[in-house]
Amino acid sequence: MSSLTHALAVLLGQVRRPGDFYATGTLDVHLPRLEVEGVGAIALPLLPAQAEQIIAVADRAPYGRGTETLVDTDVRRTWQVGAERVRIAGKAWDEGLAAMVEQAVAGLGVTGPVRAELYKLLVYDTGSFFVRHRDSEKAPGMFATLVVVLPSEYSGGELVVRHQGREVRLDLRRDEPSEAAFAAFYADCVHEVRPIASGYRLALIYNLVRAGKGPLPKPPDYAAEQQQATALLRGWTLEPAARAEAEPAPVKLIYPLEHAYTPAELGFAALKGADAAAAGVMVEAARQADCELYLALVAVAESGYAEHTGGGYWRDADDEFEVGEVDETSRTVAEWRHPDGSRPPLGPLPFDPDELSPPDAFDGLEPDELDFQEATGNEGASFDRLYQRAALVLWPRSHRVAVLAQGGLEATVPFLGELARQWQASGAGREAPAWREAHALAVQIRRDWPATVWGRQHASGAGQAAAFLAHLGMLDDREVIDAFLAEQTATGAYSQHDNEALATVLGRLPPARAGELLTAIVTHNAPAQSVACADLLARRTAASAAPAEDLGAAALALVEALPVDRPSASVAADGHRLEAPTPGMVVDLLGALARVAPALADRARVHVLSHPAAFDMDGVLVPAALRLHESAERCTLPCVQALRAAVLAHLRQRIAEPLEPPADWRRPSAIACTCAHCRELSRFLDDPTQPVWSFRAAEAERRHVEESIQRSRCDVDRVTERRGRPYTLRCTKNQASYQGRVRQRQQDLAHLVSLDGETQEGTPAGGDA
Repeated sequence: MSSLTHALAVLLGQVRRPGDFYATGTLDVHLPRLEVEGVGAIALPLLPAQAEQIIAVADRAPYGRGTETLVDTDVRRTWQVGAERVRIAGKAWDEGLAAMVEQAVAGLGVTGPVRAELYKLLVYDTGSFFVRHRDSEKAPGMFATLVVVLPSEYSGGELVVRHQGREVRLDLRRDEPSEAAFAAFYADCVHEVRPIASGYRLALIYNLVRAGKGPLPKPPDYAAEQQQATALLRGWTLEPAARAEAEPAPVKLIYPLEHAYTPAELGFAALKGADAAAAGVMVEAARQADCELYLALVAVAESGYAEHTGGGYWRDADDEFEVGEVDETSRTVAEWRHPDGSRPPLGPLPFDPDELSPPDAFDGLEPDELDFQEATGNEGASFDRLYQRAALVLWPRSHRVAVLAQGGLEATVPFLGELARQWQASGAGREAPAWREAHALAVQIRRDWPATVWGRQHASGAGQAAAFLAHLGMLDDREVIDAFLAEQTATGAYSQHDNEALATVLGRLPPARAGELLTAIVTHNAPAQSVACADLLARRTAASAAPAEDLGAAALALVEALPVDRPSASVAADGHRLEAPTPGMVVDLLGALARVAPALADRARVHVLSHPAAFDMDGVLVPAALRLHESAERCTLPCVQALRAAVLAHLRQRIAEPLEPPADWRRPSAIACTCAHCRELSRFLDDPTQPVWSFRAAEAERRHVEESIQRSRCDVDRVTERRGRPYTLRCTKNQASYQGRVRQRQQDLAHLVSLDGETQEGTPAGGDA
């Protein structure tokens, strides 16, 4: 066990007094019958009209300064109604208030009887606020203030509470009208209400009064423990050579908490008892030691073989099992929360048992989930179980890159984006610590980029490459941009998902260097991903002010990699799926090449027309010609005009072909199989007088004949008649081929009109033979 993990566990284990300087929560309550003298009954949620009525009978809320009570709207701008003018009724409300008081005093770490005394009703309208101040003792035995915000529509107005260097910002606004949010804090805590941005905030203010004799409760004071924790953490942040302990220190520390918390309720403000006390110590200690502190859920998932505990040889659904040998274990930390309540952009991170404080924190725990799977086939019985605990997780700020690297791209890339956005928002230059930190993380991400084909494809397919490049563009980190494109993108870590970001970051580099990198990217990737590379070249030429000669080499590489046949294998030599040409590829290809080198554009046009196996005329070239013709910018390009002429010639030739319905019942017969049943099928197709053929045979033979009909695309409808044994396959000739040619003729005529404005008469209609 590391001396650090042991020392921290011992120290925090001694922080036993529950409670914190504040407590907060939300309750589903039956709303009270609220009446205000001079207004009457108040509807909840609060209506704007009634808010104005309350303000009309209210007083400006004063504040205390020494022995004086003053009204100054530069210090406090809000409206108050004294408790003597407010009536609250309802048994359900009394029970709800009692529950809030119970939660509040527990969160504050107070024992013994406590009562809540209504002090006043406050209305904050738009622009209202109260600057930082402390509450004075308003009643004998008062030790804290309870704020209950009733349902009302408003924004802003957060309650900020500070104590001994710690600060918490509480948003007590709730969208659900049946909920009431509350916050309690010790009277000697400095607090403020931030300005109301819109609407009206309605709050009941109670004094929390300790009944009986004895000293009043005070906020917990963990100054000594904070100092010890700070010293421990500062020693951790030292370079290895400067540390007192000989063994390597963990990259991060994980301190599991005592209480259970769901992801929905996880937050520093919701911690209970000793958990809140430990967090109170660590928040300030981490700040002073320059460590990052989070609250998260720690999970240990195990699976393995289960052992049967039944008594007999035969097993049934009621058999019992017990956990046997653990075969696989995964450890993750997720669901991150900042002390201020926000959620950082961190994904799941793995952890090592030695990072636990103490390392045996999960020993002897009952699993949160335990599932057994019975034996099936050759597989024996197995189990899955899950242990989950909330924990304080921290690491020195200097460890951040190493910690994030443990989580892979899912953790590092989003966090780089957050750093980039923070740096941009600050308006600082590249010399700022924020930029240098982002740059260091970007360098680490580049070095850790997956080396395997599968890893690279996953990173691009999941959008991580595009996001990484976009973040680099935000940072204008040309050093890492250049290195990543040269070492990763130009060696196969590429897909069409990356093109938008790639076109942007290439524009950050000098034109000549951008041209070199683009050429390398296209040269390596175009043989398998010509569609993606054509899109990239089109984006680069459209957005680039670079001279054409800087793009010429990339354009030539793309033309030389154009496919000559349909992909014959699903995967290329480098592991990428081979892309079949698309109409969009031809549009991108000719448009981009025409800007860079018209001679290359014409060469590409000749290529696509010369290789119909790859560039199908109807599936690829006709749609491409239509799109290019619709583009005012591209329709006059010589290569586009030449492609249009070839497509028009194809359409006119096919339109000129005779198109008549079958004169009799003879149908095309190209059955490859020569078995007896298929020969009988061929004779049926060749017979000009026979419209129907009934084939009675066993299922396997009927299925074989149906497969032959499907493979040869025969003009035959099929139905199985299930009368008698064996069943009969009834085949009826149709005009599917002719009707398909009719539809093709109509489409050809429409395309001819679109491309040349021509119309031709004589479109045939279908008929029966």
